[in-house]
Amino acid sequence: MTINWVLAEGSRIRYAAGSSMYFAQGIPYGLMNIAVPAWLASQGVGAGQIASFLAVIILPWAFKLLSGPLMDRFQFLPMGRRRPWVLGAQLGMTLSFFSLVLIDNPADQVGLLTVLGLFINVFAATQDVAVDGMAIDVTPLEEQGRLNGFMVFGKAIGWATTSAVTGTMLVTLGLGVTAIAAAAVQAIVLLGFMLTVERRDERRLPWSSGDAMSERGIVNSFANVLKSLNTVLWSRASLIVMAIMLFDGFIGGYGHALMPIAAINLFGFTTPEWSQLVAVMGLVGAATALVLGPMIDRFGAKRMLMFTISLVAIHAFLLAETQYLWENTTYVKVMLSAWVLLGPVTMVCMIALAMAICAGATSATQFAIYMSLANLGASAGSKTYGMIAEQTSYVEAYVLLGAVTVAMIAIILFHRHSADKTRDRKRAPSYTVGMGTSGAGMYFSGAMRCPKCRSDMQQIVIDGTEVDRCSNCHGLWFDDGELSKLGNKEAAAALDIGDIKTGKKQNKIEHYRCPRCAGPMNRLVDPAQTHVWFEQCDSCQGSFFDAGELTDLATVSVSDFFKRLVTPERS
Repeated sequence: MTINWVLAEGSRIRYAAGSSMYFAQGIPYGLMNIAVPAWLASQGVGAGQIASFLAVIILPWAFKLLSGPLMDRFQFLPMGRRRPWVLGAQLGMTLSFFSLVLIDNPADQVGLLTVLGLFINVFAATQDVAVDGMAIDVTPLEEQGRLNGFMVFGKAIGWATTSAVTGTMLVTLGLGVTAIAAAAVQAIVLLGFMLTVERRDERRLPWSSGDAMSERGIVNSFANVLKSLNTVLWSRASLIVMAIMLFDGFIGGYGHALMPIAAINLFGFTTPEWSQLVAVMGLVGAATALVLGPMIDRFGAKRMLMFTISLVAIHAFLLAETQYLWENTTYVKVMLSAWVLLGPVTMVCMIALAMAICAGATSATQFAIYMSLANLGASAGSKTYGMIAEQTSYVEAYVLLGAVTVAMIAIILFHRHSADKTRDRKRAPSYTVGMGTSGAGMYFSGAMRCPKCRSDMQQIVIDGTEVDRCSNCHGLWFDDGELSKLGNKEAAAALDIGDIKTGKKQNKIEHYRCPRCAGPMNRLVDPAQTHVWFEQCDSCQGSFFDAGELTDLATVSVSDFFKRLVTPERS
């Protein structure tokens, strides 16, 4: 019996595949970033070595946007546009976990452990980008929010479960057995994904039978992307956001190095106790971050970030000034739990702040750069603690953490951003971003995506004005002000080349996000010709017309009177 798991045809298989692949991404984070540092501290490894280990293994997440052009340049379309990369990266994660059995004595082989951890995260970050790209390729727009929720949930379960289980296994069974168990789980995920295909009649494996069902995307170079970003990336608001992301990453990386070492060497935690605390409070923090969303909408990302990062500063200074309570087990657990909880809560506020400046004119690539800076900051933060750990006391380490956080608060005070100023800018080519607990993933599609059929939008120049037209359904996107320049018969004849029947079918899709800035789309009718229905973004004021609608709008005839009589009022 043949198993037909076609990602493009079933929402359940998309949800299952997305959550399972993100679960696989959570495994290296739970083991290498949470359980292993605490275990190394219990083995007598110095703080400097542990911090350097953390600083190096996170680097692939800072540079993962580099894999986007490679995925567009090198494709094996008979197996799908992204699926071969997902399979390759998942196989790489599986094998790299097996390689951890080479470490006999972790205290004497931290260097080898660091190199292997780096390779594990190279494959994890590559898998993240490939899965994000594949998800956008095969998922209808109206399902993408739900799919993202499943994927983030899968990743949270992955790292939480892994940190709790491997924290115990490292102590009782050692790194070799723990690594084999992690590799076995990765292999099971790999085997399950091998049963899927992106589109029907594609190959499951290179030697299987099947044909290419998708077309190669338009390849864009980094030079073109950076050139188009130049005007927006170096604005005052953008530079301040870049500094905020860098500082926030530094604080997180510094804390991730400091906290497990202090928990083991200072507060008397065991490796399983620390791993389980991080797992439980990490899930609580993720749930709290979801609840925080409406508050960000009401009070603003800047205010909420100021509030949450102030709590981080208060927490650090309070720990430094309450040394007399460090022997109180309950107090220590509460304070360490608060630290873990504040991590995802602060992250969601920071992401909201960065997204606000990316709305409208700036591309999603800009957001990926911001997240890369946060990951670079995390690497620098971990390395910094490693460099000062042996020369400072824990009190001084906590004071320094608080001082850096206060510096970040000062930078936030300088942040000013008005979304209205970006509305009249032409955006760079769009790239797709997916977010998880390790940051943002990006893949290069080479063009803005049609909000209805998800095909690439081609840029067409008419009378000196650049318009985006879907390569498949031929729907048209007009940025603010462009429609008034091209609402004549001649321009309509050149632009509106799509099939009217297809346009009427696509016109039934009314609920979607703006392809330019992801803002909400309002359903409108032309006041002069009420049978012409279109959608306009509430944020950037861009408009989308289905095939045939622009021609209808530009042509006034007697039939328009009768169409007005028979067309129902748009709800």
